[in-house]
Amino acid sequence: MNMKNIRIPNTTLRNWLYKTTEPHILYPGMIAIVLAVIWVTTLHLIKVEHATAEHTVAVTSIDLLHAYESQVLRTLREIDLTLMIIDKTYEFMGEQALLPELKERHLSPSARLFTISFTDARGNIMASTRPSAIANVADQDYFQSQRQGQTDVLSIGLPQQDPGSGEWQLYFSRRLDKADGSFAGIVIVSVPAYYFVSGYEPSALGEHGLLGLISAEGVFLVRRSGKTISAGDRVDYAALPVRNGDEADRDTAPSVDALDGVLRYASAHELYEFPLTVIVGLSADEQLAGMRRSARTYLWWASAGSVLLILFGSMLGYLNHQLALSRRRTVEEHIANAARVEYLAFHDSLTTLPNRSLFSKLLGQSLNQTQRYNRHLAVLFIDLDHFKKVNDTLGHEAGDQLLQEVAARLRTCLRASDTVARLGGDEFIVLLPELDEEKYAATVAQKILSATAQVFILQGQEFRVTASVGISTYPQDGMDEQTLIKNADTAMYHAKEAGKNSFQFYSEKMNASSLERHNLS
Repeated sequence: MNMKNIRIPNTTLRNWLYKTTEPHILYPGMIAIVLAVIWVTTLHLIKVEHATAEHTVAVTSIDLLHAYESQVLRTLREIDLTLMIIDKTYEFMGEQALLPELKERHLSPSARLFTISFTDARGNIMASTRPSAIANVADQDYFQSQRQGQTDVLSIGLPQQDPGSGEWQLYFSRRLDKADGSFAGIVIVSVPAYYFVSGYEPSALGEHGLLGLISAEGVFLVRRSGKTISAGDRVDYAALPVRNGDEADRDTAPSVDALDGVLRYASAHELYEFPLTVIVGLSADEQLAGMRRSARTYLWWASAGSVLLILFGSMLGYLNHQLALSRRRTVEEHIANAARVEYLAFHDSLTTLPNRSLFSKLLGQSLNQTQRYNRHLAVLFIDLDHFKKVNDTLGHEAGDQLLQEVAARLRTCLRASDTVARLGGDEFIVLLPELDEEKYAATVAQKILSATAQVFILQGQEFRVTASVGISTYPQDGMDEQTLIKNADTAMYHAKEAGKNSFQFYSEKMNASSLERHNLS
């Protein structure tokens, strides 16, 4: 009895193992195992690719946010500087004489886009650089805030539609005081709202991307998605994806825009100097379309492999080999796509030169090396003269061609260790690291002037442009990135004032002369 009890399980186990080796059990079992592996792997690959694509979109959104923030800050600082200059000189000249004086000294912004107006203490428009259908602004928020305030601060009003053109306008104002300190009125700079979203690039933001400028009260001063521009919409400010401090590098999660129902990866940042918030959003459907096509491809291949495995068990090895090749191709495509995305994030799409972000990193690295080994470097700020004539005369396509040819010529003027980047528009910047002698910077600047001055053939026509170059050197003209670039920019403007088609080294006298002109005005 005991022996039988022991042998029966052993016999049963041997019989079970034998049956599992039979073809009708072994092949379906092997196919089931392989199918499980295929589908688990495919779904995992889709999950990984989805996470990678989301991270890429989040990083792109942050980079675009930084670029948009810089653009908005430049414009706001220009407006605020104009208002402060007018405020400081108003009591000496009066509004009637001040406007012509600002225009004559080129201290007022472009009259095509910016309108400067003065009011009296009752809000009546007393003078303006452009005729306006509005005769009194006493009921406007930006006037009320200045009249009730006791200090001279920048006031940003809610967007208003111009009665004449119907376009949305933004109003920036400062208080004007009489000699005894009493309220005399305000000075206003009005700007078309679309100007603050004119940098919308469909190639980067897509057809349903988002650029916007939001007040501290949660009102869109301007908002653009694709070709649609609006203003005045209210949002829940607390729900905005504002990035500050430790959150700056955190990936954003997609959310549905309450205004148009589009699912976007959005990032927002509060401006340090102004009570405004900038926001950039990328449509999830547009940005993840490539990943979803890849996912459908993976699923199709997995389904096809499954059918083939079920129908042709004898071809299991071959199908596994094909699947391995498919995976390898997928990984290679992913790597190539990631490299392309990284390249586009740090290079100008028109000229293929490094963009502002990459140049900033390279300059920072060079400064670290220069400080460590007690070396010198130079920054050359380049602005094309008469570039606007090309666009006005031959069109923007010719202007793009000109920028591409200028970029090619600039490369030929530099060493392999030097860097030339495009900041935007017709502005370029050059980094000359490991500078042994200051005269090398002058030599390079002269090469750039000579190369730029040569004839360009644009759309079958000969055209000439020149360049103005400003030079700052480390450590004489600055110890950090921002100072070097700012001082090179200042020197470039002095080169333009000196007659263009020339270069200027930065000096402290340039800042002094700029300040003197402001005081005289």
